[in-house]
Amino acid sequence: MMSADFAVYLPIVIPSVILVFSSIAVLYIDNGSKGRFNIAFNLAVLSMLLSLAVEIIFWTLGYYGYYLFSKNVYMDVEGYLFSIASLVGGIIGLLGGYDNVVNWKARASLVSLTMLLVLGLLFMSFSFSVIMILVSWAVSSAATYVIAMARKDFRSTKAGIKYLVMGLISSSLMIMGFALYVSSTGSLFFTQHVIYEPLFLLSIALLSVSFLFKIGSFPFQAWLPDVYSMSDRTSISIISSVGKLIGIVPLTKVLIYSDPNGYELVIYSLLAIASLFVGNFIAFSRQDVSSILAFSSVSQMGFFLVAFAMLFSDLNVAIVAILIQSLAYVIAQAGLFHFVDHFERVSGTPDLSGLRGIAKGDKWFAFAATILVLSLLGIPPIVGFWGKLFIFESSFAYPWLTIIAVINSAISAGYYIPIIREMFREGEFSLVKSASRDTVISSAFLSIALGILAPVLFGVLVSQLG
Repeated sequence: MMSADFAVYLPIVIPSVILVFSSIAVLYIDNGSKGRFNIAFNLAVLSMLLSLAVEIIFWTLGYYGYYLFSKNVYMDVEGYLFSIASLVGGIIGLLGGYDNVVNWKARASLVSLTMLLVLGLLFMSFSFSVIMILVSWAVSSAATYVIAMARKDFRSTKAGIKYLVMGLISSSLMIMGFALYVSSTGSLFFTQHVIYEPLFLLSIALLSVSFLFKIGSFPFQAWLPDVYSMSDRTSISIISSVGKLIGIVPLTKVLIYSDPNGYELVIYSLLAIASLFVGNFIAFSRQDVSSILAFSSVSQMGFFLVAFAMLFSDLNVAIVAILIQSLAYVIAQAGLFHFVDHFERVSGTPDLSGLRGIAKGDKWFAFAATILVLSLLGIPPIVGFWGKLFIFESSFAYPWLTIIAVINSAISAGYYIPIIREMFREGEFSLVKSASRDTVISSAFLSIALGILAPVLFGVLVSQLG
């Protein structure tokens, strides 16, 4: 496939044009009336759906394995899967938050920023240079900081400021890391040609710390519980799912294209173990469901770190594990924060006690929430099971790490199962229709559908990665 052919640009140009113009248009369409906001909101969702369709179509047509824009962009299979996960998370985040954001003053801004967040991740997913990572990081990160404060109440603003401060630290470390990366390799592009190895190792360390800050793994998770608990549920459904990809995507890129060595394998393995245990044990002490999900996400990042460590051992299987786990995590996390939003509005409390009676009062809602929780837990045939299974498979060369990961997966049942158990206890819970409820149900069925397709997807991805 020749890069001179204009068609090779379409997988990234079409979604970019759609998302840019739609993100601007929604700001002008919404004039304060509900009818105009509905038009703007539907335009945003339709734009992301069209972009999603474009990515899937061009991926299946084989438009990958070539450079664009003076080698700043490399169209690869990983990029397609990451961009698909970003778009799916953005759609779920917006759809579930409609009833909530429709009364916000900054509602059009939230919709516009969500599309810009996805746009930044789209370019980050296909990036092949330091410049492209920095530019796309700036767009995506700036969007998440404002999204966290979009409701403009005291708690959201306080959480957003804390998130911004942590983000500035992360960004500073990333800039320093990339400066050393360029100095040690003599290139603005990703390369395994290292001139000064000590300087290169220091750059990888700084970049790792920066991206681990963003995903909230141990020991950089201090900001995460407050932000998840204080910001609006709609904002957090986007930040906790799509926002995590801002760290996962560039970290994957850097580690894939860097010069592998034993130090990185050991360090990432140790960080994975620490994240798994710390996230699990702190989650046990929480009664607020949003807080449980916050600390469980630390543990979930531990599983990602296992796969990151295995990039230096079983590259292709580890990449596929990261891709499928990213898709599973984004869907479950975005859906579950809409779940918290809905049951909190109905029951009046975000604590576990607010779950009682859901199975009796709203069976479909209880079923959907159960599926999403089980996806995070890793129960077949839901897509989250396959993500964890492929992570375990990638680590078979280090059975001690596989055993620790499996044990921690079992430990997490100690706080995931009580969420399901409480829904089946006696209590009063009324069936109330809402966008968040419908989105939780849709997310659950999507998780099941992808779980059925995951084995086939695994084979396809491994063959394409070659």
